[in-house]
Amino acid sequence: MDTEDKRAWCAEAEKDEQEFVRIRLPQLQIRGVVNPEKFADPFTHDLTLITQADLKSVRTPLFKASEIYGIDPQYAVTFNVKDALRYRELYPNIIVVFDVRWDTLEWTDKHGTTYRVEPMHATFAGFLSDIRRAIMKGGNQVLSYQRRVDDKAGNAKHSYVFDVRELHRLG
Repeated sequence: MDTEDKRAWCAEAEKDEQEFVRIRLPQLQIRGVVNPEKFADPFTHDLTLITQADLKSVRTPLFKASEIYGIDPQYAVTFNVKDALRYRELYPNIIVVFDVRWDTLEWTDKHGTTYRVEPMHATFAGFLSDIRRAIMKGGNQVLSYQRRVDDKAGNAKHSYVFDVRELHRLG
């Protein structure tokens, strides 16, 4: 094919997109379609992908995250070790969405020290590989829940702590 024949290359790309959606995406366990806007604008993005996602609603800051983990409490979040293992096995292409909205802005510990965060509502997302990278960048630190040591109700006993800004901000 002539390298300068744009029309021919666009037609070839259209076939590639259809094949990718029909064959490769199911192999990757990702649902998607060729972007319907391509019919009106052939230069828009090629695909609209839909994959598994899980929502983590984060409402209470880790007020002592700075002194314990070296992570700004404004952006410190947790991800259960149990979930990380389960998702890796069952949903390797899952996107995890962290919707961070601080309902509590201030907390005073038993020594009378008061900790604060600023009001915030922001949403971040990443694939498991993004979350692993954020966890490693934050020092691969784990929070062990003291009140869950003997838990039999299925609650996670350990969570990774990381800076959510290492993920993709959605809004």
